[in-house]
Amino acid sequence: MSTDGLLDAAIADLCERFDKNGYNPTPIIDLGVLVANADGVVDEAEVTALRGIFQRLLGEQIDAELVGHLVDASREVIDAAGVGPRLRLLAEILQDCDAVEQGITVALGVAYASEGLSASERTLVTELAEVAGLPDDRLEELIESVRAQSERED
Repeated sequence: MSTDGLLDAAIADLCERFDKNGYNPTPIIDLGVLVANADGVVDEAEVTALRGIFQRLLGEQIDAELVGHLVDASREVIDAAGVGPRLRLLAEILQDCDAVEQGITVALGVAYASEGLSASERTLVTELAEVAGLPDDRLEELIESVRAQSERED
């Protein structure tokens, strides 16, 4: 499963906004890894989704081994900083770039890459949305959009 249309647009917009505001794409990688690892395991479907995201960010083909290294490096940063502080930093960056909805869309795309939006993933995405100031009703609309597209692509 992939949510290519939504993800492509969200990632392209995130990259443009991050570049415009002087950020590198590392926070986008961390965002994807945070969601993929919400249940403590980054499964094969999530690695595939992350690979697609990383390739879109970096503009080149990357192999599974490099994805693994990027995931491991991001997990180390998240473990060192703590999930809560890293989530708050990501929320601040998304707000600074006026890209909260795009970031939430990417997070949901990773969540729906494997077995749908799990309880742990939903908790993490909801916390990110709250910290970033995204209204609950808009979060629900984004969840529904990504869910609906993921079902169409299955």
